[in-house]
Amino acid sequence: MTFTRIYVRFERAMAFLILLGMVVVIGLTLYAFGLRLWQVMGALPGDLNYTVFQSLFDRVLATIIALEIAHSIREMVSGRHARAQLRTVIVIGMLAVVRKLVVLDVESTSGLFLAGLATVILALGITFALVTTFGAHSEPPAAPGADDD
Repeated sequence: MTFTRIYVRFERAMAFLILLGMVVVIGLTLYAFGLRLWQVMGALPGDLNYTVFQSLFDRVLATIIALEIAHSIREMVSGRHARAQLRTVIVIGMLAVVRKLVVLDVESTSGLFLAGLATVILALGITFALVTTFGAHSEPPAAPGADDD
């Protein structure tokens, strides 16, 4: 057995352990969302303002980000690296920026920060388009020792 095969197995084992941890994180984010939703449902006769919906969407997006990270780790465990995993990482970045936009208080945020956020959105969008466009026809083979599970 070569060092490369040993390392690939080690990498997969560690990724699997991280994936198990992500299952716990996803469960916690779902619990936080469910708890907040329960609180909102209990306060329905009252005033439902924008901050209530902000907190709900924040929890939903946190769950989606955790699911995407788990998906990326699952790709690593299965031995599929390359562009599919890169696209997943870019999508996670996009979701994180969207989450920031949802919880952002625009009135108390500086214009420079908003310009920086817009630049990040543009860069992620262009990167995603490039990876998707140029990666569609040239997907490399799986990593060494990556047999189908």
